[in-house]
Amino acid sequence: METLLTGIEIVFFGLIMFSLIVFVHELGHFVAARAFGVRVSEFMIGLPGPNIGFTFKGTKFGVTPILLGGYALIAGMEGGKENPNLVHALAWLARQGSADTAAVQNAEKELGFDLEEALDILHGWGSIVRVRLKGGLYRYDMPDEKGAVEPDSSKSLVSSYALGEPRPLPDPTAALDVERRKTYRGLGWFKRVLILANGVIFNLLFAIIVFTTVLMVVGDQQPITTLDAVAADSPAALAGIEAGDTLVGVDGTPIDNWEGFTAVIATHQPGEEVRVTVERDGHERSFPVVLGQSEGRAILGVTASLERVPISFTTAAGTAVGFIGIVAQAILQLFNPATFSDVVSQSSSVIGISVEARNAAEQGFIPFIILAAALSISIGLMNLLPIPPLDGGKIVVETIERVTRRHIPVRIISGISVTCFVLLIALFLFVTNQDIHRYILGG
Repeated sequence: METLLTGIEIVFFGLIMFSLIVFVHELGHFVAARAFGVRVSEFMIGLPGPNIGFTFKGTKFGVTPILLGGYALIAGMEGGKENPNLVHALAWLARQGSADTAAVQNAEKELGFDLEEALDILHGWGSIVRVRLKGGLYRYDMPDEKGAVEPDSSKSLVSSYALGEPRPLPDPTAALDVERRKTYRGLGWFKRVLILANGVIFNLLFAIIVFTTVLMVVGDQQPITTLDAVAADSPAALAGIEAGDTLVGVDGTPIDNWEGFTAVIATHQPGEEVRVTVERDGHERSFPVVLGQSEGRAILGVTASLERVPISFTTAAGTAVGFIGIVAQAILQLFNPATFSDVVSQSSSVIGISVEARNAAEQGFIPFIILAAALSISIGLMNLLPIPPLDGGKIVVETIERVTRRHIPVRIISGISVTCFVLLIALFLFVTNQDIHRYILGG
């Protein structure tokens, strides 16, 4: 029973951890897209599938049953050349107002192109409405359109149309241009790249905010000369030194800080006798101590107490940014054959991260949010790797197309994506197997 409860806790806190990081990442994509006027039809936590949520300003926010990931469904990210039949599909549906799958398939024979594919793309743009019917069929509707009312008058300047109502479309090309401007496809290179990169940017900003805040609240924990603990049977314990004593001197050398104490002890050899002076209850006392040994060095067997030292915002933020550099260096070592195996052996899969999330949660909110910030850096930077289907790979594709002024065929991008995905899955399975032995079989 206890094992079952522990497993449930691990799964629960793992889901909370990943959901938080994915939410931050997808929020970055969402904010950038909306800032540039691009439609985002869905913002979900969880893998694509049935969902529950609410709709606000054209975007449905919610969750799906499988809380491993998340997505922001941004209009116009289908890739490749734009379907040339979109304008004809939009004009056709405007004349019909509404059409089910059977009507669409019948019209395809007359129109001479894949109308259903074009309508699905327009649905992805948010230009039309698609409703799922029984038997895997769909109904396509023109959206409701509210007319603009003339000021101080009840007269409508633009006709209003209900959902699925036919309407005239004098210039289908101009109408499609208006719709395109509300999509990712309708943006320039810089704005596209910013949308792709903003997920990573938000991951890093989240980490910087967390680390900076925690460092300023907790402060820098620095060792002081008051002893927190004295190890049992250590040289200090055998001599009579106790926890709570404050170090004053060693062999007549005054001790003002912990670094000074460790430097003095380092000048001696194991087995040497030194006289340690401490302050206890307001009085100084001296003890002869025969130094012990650990890894070839002389030791006393005492642990320093920690004292909180306030940290300024500038120092805390600088330290937080420094963490990003450390993680970036670790990720780059994955591409060095000499360090690849070491980095992988120290990496964790979903299992390991979930276990550590549960352990951190047991220690409190601060350890948990610190772990989330650290993972946010790692997952964010991993997304910048220049391989599809990661954000970095998409940025590379956008840049190549910008320079060459040619679209890379979808089949080539798909082939590269599948190859990279297989390699990532292989790495994932290896690390997962490693975590199974580390956390489950190894206890």
